[in-house]
Formats: sequence, structure tokens, C-alpha cells
Amino acid sequence: MPKKGGSPNSSNFDDSSNSIHTPPNNSGTIVKAGYLQKWTNYIKGYRQRWFVLDSNGNFSYYRNCNEVGLACRGSLNLQEARIHTDPTTNNLIISASSQSVHLKAQNEIDRQQWLTALEHARHRAIKQADSEEDEESMMNSMQDVKAVLDHVNNSLNTKIDELRSIEKQLKKHATELTKFLGKTEEARQYHEKYSQLKKSIEAMVNTSEELVELTVKDSRTLTRYANNEHEQRIRLQEQIETLAKQHSNLERAAFSSSTSGEQPPYLDSDEETFVDANDGSDDFKSMENERKSGSSRQESFSDEHDAEIFNAEIVTPRGNELSLENSMTPAIRNGARKRREAIPERPQITISLWSIMRNCIGKELTKIPMPVNFNEPLSMLQRLTEDLEYAYLLDRAAEKTDPLEQICYIASYAVSSYSTTGTRTTKPFNPLLGETYECDRTDDLGWKSFTEQVSHHPPATAHHANGKKWIMHQDFTMTSRFRGKYLSVTPTGITHVKFKDQPNWYTYRKITTTVHNIIVGKLWIDNHGEMQIENHYTGDKCILKFHAYSYFSSEKPRKVSGIVKDKNGVARWLIQGYWDKSIDILQVTKQEKGAKTVLETELPRRVWTINPPYPNSEKMYHFTKLALELNEPEEGVAPTDSRLRLDQRWMEEGRWDEANSKKQELEERQRTVRKKREAEAERAMQQGLPYPEYTPCWFEKTQDESTGSVIYTFKGDYWDCKTRREWSRCPSIF
Repeated sequence: MPKKGGSPNSSNFDDSSNSIHTPPNNSGTIVKAGYLQKWTNYIKGYRQRWFVLDSNGNFSYYRNCNEVGLACRGSLNLQEARIHTDPTTNNLIISASSQSVHLKAQNEIDRQQWLTALEHARHRAIKQADSEEDEESMMNSMQDVKAVLDHVNNSLNTKIDELRSIEKQLKKHATELTKFLGKTEEARQYHEKYSQLKKSIEAMVNTSEELVELTVKDSRTLTRYANNEHEQRIRLQEQIETLAKQHSNLERAAFSSSTSGEQPPYLDSDEETFVDANDGSDDFKSMENERKSGSSRQESFSDEHDAEIFNAEIVTPRGNELSLENSMTPAIRNGARKRREAIPERPQITISLWSIMRNCIGKELTKIPMPVNFNEPLSMLQRLTEDLEYAYLLDRAAEKTDPLEQICYIASYAVSSYSTTGTRTTKPFNPLLGETYECDRTDDLGWKSFTEQVSHHPPATAHHANGKKWIMHQDFTMTSRFRGKYLSVTPTGITHVKFKDQPNWYTYRKITTTVHNIIVGKLWIDNHGEMQIENHYTGDKCILKFHAYSYFSSEKPRKVSGIVKDKNGVARWLIQGYWDKSIDILQVTKQEKGAKTVLETELPRRVWTINPPYPNSEKMYHFTKLALELNEPEEGVAPTDSRLRLDQRWMEEGRWDEANSKKQELEERQRTVRKKREAEAERAMQQGLPYPEYTPCWFEKTQDESTGSVIYTFKGDYWDCKTRREWSRCPSIF
């Protein structure tokens, strides 16, 4: 069996006879082809399929070898994939961000050959992507383009000169040879051969000269086109900024004349100092249908039953008092260490975000070189640890004996991780490969957490946390795109929550976060999408919808609504609230179906309320109390800990110029190490030898039992190594 708990997610590797995929347009030469057993489903099991791997890292499969080039059944690119193998079963698992494929080789030799070929193809794809990234970073201006064209012309002219020099040497040698042979019959034959050789050489030189002339002519044309494109780009940028300002003014006028009186979400907090224009908001593609439908829009859910429930009439008993739990973060326990209460205030430095981001449209967020001016003094590892600010919800979930009620607390915990995004528009530092972060709050909050940057391609962070009665771990990877006016970030990893004394096991994926008003106006963030939380032991599910902000909706922004269903699909609990305020849960007592479904519920019970803003937080990056404490210096941590990053530390202290220089130095050092590993892998490939991929220090790659994808699990020996101060395995990255 490829995994426990369900079939693997292999959406682009569907074996349906109607599933025909277009072969990749960038297909290279075939590196390896052959039959492998592919997992299809629990009815058909493994089926033999013909797989083709090309030099560009595209891995495609067909029913048989005769379908190659005609009917591709599925494909994925290995650049952002993880490969895991089990020598005992000859299994190969290839896990990408949106799909996984489970394969089985015929024998150990076949498995090793495919593994080597896949790893080599993955390395080549990564190297190609890194080379393109390096080239892009070197060509940010038109002067660079002209320099490249001039370099090409000069190189061609140099080669022509070399050919002419060789021609002169050949003529000289031929003359000397003629004198040496004299006027014999044999010499005459040599003269004839020499004449033919001379004509061929002259033809080659003439053709080369013509090639150079054509290249020079084409490069001049290309230069004119490039100059024209540059001028049009400048004009387009000016027009976009003008339109954005007009859009902002029109939007402000529309809101001022609105009868609803609702304010857009970005007006809730103070203006950021680095934005160089007035307030405004933005639209994005996922909201187009909502805008067209107006205030009468219907909610979209994953199946008809959910849509019926969410459009149902909800009846609660009279006396609408709200039952309140102690939903604030528990007080610090006695004996806890005293932690800092403030950090240096953020310098008031004005800078235009658009001036830096305009050359990065369409790129991955992780590939955009950003100065620390747009960062906050925390790494992504520390930002992930912030998910545990309301970990007391997991403590309370562990106390519940009813799995259906328990999943409500898991859902509240999942929502609470977005509570700070309404005011935090700054960007965390991208972790270096091998960077770690530990946070031991057992003495006051009852949990400890550890994170490590475990992969460079794709960028991935592994996170593991322990409470008294629960374990939480997640792989954080994401896809991100900057589209000019907004930045969209979609996490692709899975979060797992388990309880130590119960069999219940929950998983969920995070939803999309969009940052608006990149060009002009105040930055503001919206979280939107659908999150499904599943209990793999009981089959219960919770569907949470983060409603996208819409200009024309009568609903308040940042709304969250959810439904908890048992394994039979019957609604048992409802969830409602706002991701930046609070969450209430309502138990369904009766469900009646007719022309319209009617749900009778108990009174709502508030299970989570956001903590009040920390005093003076608006001057300290809008940090919460926990966020202020995350980067506090601490002795005894690993030498790879985020708190030891000088660029991040100097930024926190307000030394931004020094921080920017250090950040560039660290990134260049990481780039140098990457190129060294690429060179070593290249040599191994040329010799036909396997090259081991990067291995994390504290996590190991394995197969996820619930989804079948490749994940990183915590080895568990970090805390013991910390006690012994044993850091020999840690790389030198700072």
C-alpha cells in the first residue's frame, strides 16, 4: 500500500482513459525511458506504465511506448519536487507542491537507475533555474542589454579574426609544401588538393563574415526594439501609477457615498511611513464573480450539501446571550523567566515600494531581492512559531472527549494564526538553508517549538512543537506571485495536530494571503479561501471559509464561517467569526430539510478572542507580546539559530545600512555554497555516480501516512544536543 488513510494525491497523474495531457512545450532530449509500476487507486492498485524523463526535468508517463508524443497521460517538473525511495520495497515517491506519484521499480537495480536519473534531472533543472535567476539579477537595466549585445558582436569579430589568421598560416604552409615537393606529378596532385582545400577555407571564412554581418545587423535591430520597449515600459509605469491614483480617488468617493457606512479593512490602522501615496484598495481575480453578482452573492463551497447548509436558516433559542469562555491567553505561570517588553522603535524611513517591486512582476517572492526596509526583525522560522500564540486552544481541545467538539477548537486554532496579518504588512527574513529556531516556553506557556529550513529547491521549512497533551508539526512551502498591484502567497504544506492520549489525528492546509496596493495606497492584507480540517481517525471534517473582501458585499470584512460534519456528512457544529477578532461555535441540535434547510442550534459559545494590541505596538512593527519576545537573545542555542543573524539583529537595533550590507553578504555566501554543490553534483553526474542531496540536521525526509506526500519529520534529538552543547553537525551559515 502506498500510504495509510487514503489514496495518494496525483491530480496530474490520473489514469482515466479520458485524461489526455499536452506534453510539455519545453521538452528536452530523452534521458531515460522505461516501464514502472504506478499506483492508481485501491481498486486497480499498481499498473504498468511507460515513463519518460527528459533533460529539462520533465517526467511524463504513457500507457505504453507507442503513445509517446501522442497521448501524454500526465507530467510534472522535478525542479520543485521531492524524491523519496524505499530500498526494501523498491518504491519511488515523487512529491510536488500539488501532487504526488507513487511508483515501484521491477528490482533494486532498476530502482537505483531510476533514482539516479531522477536526481540528476532534478539537479539539472535546479541548476538551470538558478542560472536564469543569476542572469536576471545581472540584467536589470537597458545598459546591461546593450553590453550583452556588444559582447556578442565583439566575440564574433574575434573569432573571425582567428579564422583569418588560420587562413594565412595555411597559405604559408601550403607555399612551403609546394617548394618542397617541386614539379613532380605527385606535386601536381598535391596542388590540386590544396586548391580545393583553399577554396573550402575561403568559403568558410566568407560564410563566417556574412554570419557576423547578419548578427551585427540583427543586434542593431534588437537594440532598437529593446530601446523602444524600455521607453514604452517607462510610459506604462507612469500610466499605471496615474491610473492607480485615479482608482484610489474614485474608490474613496464611492465609499464616502455608500449608504452601508462600512469602511474598507485597510482604514483600521495607521498609515505606513514607506508608502508614498494616499489610501486606496485593490481588486484581484478571485473576487471578480463576487463583484459582478453584487450584494446578493451566494457562498461557494466544495459540494452541494455544504452550500445547502450555509444557505440554511439558522434558529437559536431566545435570550441571545453569548456564552464566553476564558478565551484570552492564559496568564504567565509563577516561576517563569522574565522576558523583554519592548524593542527599538521602527525608524521613520520613507521609501517607495513600487520603485523596487516594478522589476519583479511575475517572479517568485523568494527570488525577489528585497532590502531590509520592507522586512520585520523576525525570520520566517520565527513567524511560523507565532502560530502558537493561541496554543491554549490545543490544550483545551485535548481536554474534549467529543471529536466533533474537538475539531471546533482545532479550527479556532487554525484561524488564530492569521490574527496578526491585519496589521502586519512587513515581510519576514527569508531563512538561509540550514537555519534553525528554537522556542522553549514550557515554563510559562506549556509548549516548546523547533523549526529548520530544510530545503532550498523548493524552499521549505519544517516545524515541530510539543505541548503537554498534543503534538503539532507542519511542512511550510509556498507558491507566490507578484502581479503589480497585489502579491499573492499560497502555502502548500500540511499542518498536523495529534493528541498524546487519543487516536484523533487532524490535518489541514493553510489558505491564500493577498497583499494589496503594492503600487499606490496603503498596504492591506486579505486572507481568503477554503480550509478543510480532517480527522483521519473518525472521518469527521470541518470546512472553514475565509470570505474574500468585496466592495459590494454587505458583510463585514475578514469574516470566517464553517461547518463541522460527522463521517456521515451530517452537520453537527457551526463556526462563525472574524479572523482578526473572535470565533464562536454553535452546536446543531436539529436539522430539518424542506424548501429550505433549517438548522436549530444552541446559543453561540465564544472560544477565541484576539489579545488586545500591545502598548506602543504600532511603533514596533505591530508586534504582539509573543512576537516581541521571539528574537530576544538567548544563550545556549544552536549556532544556526535565527537570533544569531547579524543582519536581522542590526535591523532590530535600527542599523539598517549595516543590516542591508550584511544581508547581501549572507545571501552571496549562500549562493557560493550552492554553486559549489552544483559543481560537485555536475562532476558526479559526468562520472555516472549518485550525488547525495542536502540532508537537514534535525529533520529527516519520509512519507506522510495521511496524504502519501514526502514530508520532513523531527528526529527528536535537538533538545538532548542542546543539553550537551553538542553542535558539531551544524553548518556554518552566518
